[in-house]
Amino acid sequence: MNNSLFALIGLSFFLGCGCWLFFLWGVQKGEFSDLERPKHRMLDDDESSIAPRVEASPDPPVPAPEGHDLPLQHHHPETPQAVKAVPHR
Repeated sequence: MNNSLFALIGLSFFLGCGCWLFFLWGVQKGEFSDLERPKHRMLDDDESSIAPRVEASPDPPVPAPEGHDLPLQHHHPETPQAVKAVPHR
């Protein structure tokens, strides 16, 4: 019982020292130098990192299946197209 207790105490001591050294390494590298900027960086308007929007041409009309008089077309809300109303049978 005493042997396992000493082993666990030694293991926790080395683990604590390792965490402390990792923290000191982070401080030396400057990881904790500015704690406020990362919070506000997501709110900045950075237009240069956004890909430009590509305007696509409207899709061509799809031929109607047999037995239908209505043409099937894809409509984009940006480019409204006038479609002739055909009564459905």
